Amino acid sequence: MKLKIENWKKSPFVLSLVTSIPPFLLTVCYDYFKDKPVFTTFFSILKWLGKFLWSILNFDLKVWWVVLSIIIFFFIIIIITRFQKEDVPLFLSYKEDKFKNWKWTWDWRFSNRKKAWTISNMQAHCPNCDTSMIDRSDSIWINFECPRCGFMAHGNQCDEPYKIERIIFDNIDRNFKN
Repeated sequence: MKLKIENWKKSPFVLSLVTSIPPFLLTVCYDYFKDKPVFTTFFSILKWLGKFLWSILNFDLKVWWVVLSIIIFFFIIIIITRFQKEDVPLFLSYKEDKFKNWKWTWDWRFSNRKKAWTISNMQAHCPNCDTSMIDRSDSIWINFECPRCGFMAHGNQCDEPYKIERIIFDNIDRNFKN
């Protein structure tokens, strides 16, 4: 009959041996080294550390030293936070470009849901007067209209905003690879 590992680990005999042998060995070692000065250096170091700690805790301290230290500490923290630069990606300055002879502008927004930067407020500009155009596209046709000069763009004269967005991300990828 084989004895499984789980069974012998939980047996009272093994548990009593495992819990009684280490104290026995420690007692034998203590009795052996009790008459010999083996741990004197160790105990002298512990005594020295205790005296050093006690002298630090009993040091005469003026209240104005504590107040001045706290003020200096907060002043250093303020200086560090003022001059600490936030890590912002370089591509955030890329906010406009020309695609198919049209100027496009956009902003960047950090999406906490995606944990990434996304393009927001993307606008096509009129090629005649550089005014932000109105997107009148529907599910079938792409249409842009200039509110200032009345310029109209249909179909293949302009790209869809999602394609422009893809080109923007591709431009960023290409610039960072070079």
